Amino acid sequence: MTARLGVSAAGTSAERYSRGIEVLKRIGGAGYDIPVHRLAQVAPDLARFTVEFAYGDILSRPGLDLRLRQIATVAALMAHGSVQPQLKYHMTGFLNAGGEPAELVEMLFQAIAILGFPVAIDAVGIVREIFRERGLVFDPIAPVSDDGTARYQRGLEVLDGLMANPEAYMEKLESTSPELARWSVEFAFGEIFGREGLNPKARQIAIISMLAAAGNRSDLLRLHIEAGLKSGLSRTEITEALMQLAVYAGFPSALNAFGVANAVFTKPEQKEKEGAGGWVSANAIVSEPRKARSERGLATLAKTSAQAGEAVVNSFNDLAPDIGRAIVEHSYGDIFNRAGLDAKTRELAACSALAAVGSKATETPLRVHANAALTAGATQAEIVETLLNLLPYRGYPAVEESMRVVGEEFRKRSDSEVGALTS
Repeated sequence: MTARLGVSAAGTSAERYSRGIEVLKRIGGAGYDIPVHRLAQVAPDLARFTVEFAYGDILSRPGLDLRLRQIATVAALMAHGSVQPQLKYHMTGFLNAGGEPAELVEMLFQAIAILGFPVAIDAVGIVREIFRERGLVFDPIAPVSDDGTARYQRGLEVLDGLMANPEAYMEKLESTSPELARWSVEFAFGEIFGREGLNPKARQIAIISMLAAAGNRSDLLRLHIEAGLKSGLSRTEITEALMQLAVYAGFPSALNAFGVANAVFTKPEQKEKEGAGGWVSANAIVSEPRKARSERGLATLAKTSAQAGEAVVNSFNDLAPDIGRAIVEHSYGDIFNRAGLDAKTRELAACSALAAVGSKATETPLRVHANAALTAGATQAEIVETLLNLLPYRGYPAVEESMRVVGEEFRKRSDSEVGALTS
């Protein structure tokens, strides 16, 4: 007979439900039970399972404090991309659990590097709505004031602090794309992971949860689990965060993440590196100044996305202007202006990528880039063909939804052109 594994949650169904309700109250505040009651009208057993299992068995466990649990939950839901009501509930729950508004905004920065700009673009509206409903007066996070030339060196320092063998990481990227290697250091590590708005433990919980929920990110997940241990997270805290993924990202995501975590936990401890600072100094280069990247990015933005792109960039000004700045400097200044693809092909590729993701978070960017493709000379038929090409790879539902979005943009554009002719 197989021995019982682990320790089961204590108590009867009624005790688990009661324990779950207490956690739910701490997270949900005054309206904590509204979603559960709404669900119970359709599926009473699922409502009960939600309280008993998710809150009574998992979130009530003592191995991870509730604030960090909410960071893990918010991160996993952001990775999903299409669960905005639940994301809003748990962002609010993070504040109810003692989290700071600025920490919530900082999570948008982490999402940029791990999940992409569309997730931050989508989430900023939810954060703004929460602050308004709570009557919070939020001072925007101050923009960086440096000239940007030290981004690569700062990225190397962060990279060197996270991993035992940064040289191997760099060589692996450089062998295929030196540009990707440089941007990973300059932008992901130098501008995002080196930010101080989240303490190291909270930042690594967020990153680990995003990577694990996104799936198929084993190498980076391994790196950030190691970094989490180095930042002060215990194995228990990491284990609890990954266990929680079973609730918010499904058991397969959690089980795959535990396979990576087990490899980290059972790996022999490595000796502390010696002379790490010398490696950073020997490999540091001077990064391009922000001003040049910004000017190039603004010119590319004006040429491609015009007012629609500018509206997205400016949508962060009241909370975190640096996210808008990063869109201009990195997306448009570093990437979209490159000569390797002509403007039309690049915009069609963007439409394909966004439609393939097919989440609610990618809807607004798909609208922006469909219009940018038309501005760059693509025909409506070419955009339609780009989406039809996805059918074998993403299936009919994702393509049908993307076709709905671009169809609306086609009609808006046609209406505005007719209006211009008749005015």
